[in-house]
Amino acid sequence: KLSAQSVALDLEPPLVVGGPMKITVYYSPDPDRCADLEVEPTDTIKSVKQKIIAQYGPPEWANTALLSPQGTKEYLENKKRLAQCRVQPGSVFKFSYARNLTTEEKMEMNTQGIQTEEFPVPPQMSISTLPPRPLPY
Repeated sequence: KLSAQSVALDLEPPLVVGGPMKITVYYSPDPDRCADLEVEPTDTIKSVKQKIIAQYGPPEWANTALLSPQGTKEYLENKKRLAQCRVQPGSVFKFSYARNLTTEEKMEMNTQGIQTEEFPVPPQMSISTLPPRPLPY
């Protein structure tokens, strides 16, 4: 038997199906550089990012794009729909390119004194400062 509470926890917010709406996306640190986009509540975050990428291509070093409501650092998930993120007509977003670092790049930065994050060092890369043990004969 399912209780009302267990059923309610599994439900996502209702998807609002409506007409097109305009949102504003700032894609540069320059406050005058923004794009007004016509979107649908059923559009995904990824599709909004793709519209910006199509207009303003990524720099050579970038391998990911981020989208957040302006004034926050809460990046929106690619698979979410705008209605699920409670996007309303006139909403304003910040778009930026970024680079996901490989483990090797993170380790290199850490050796240079730049803290990236805590991560386990793979066993093959562990460095022992103990003297080598003599081999048994």
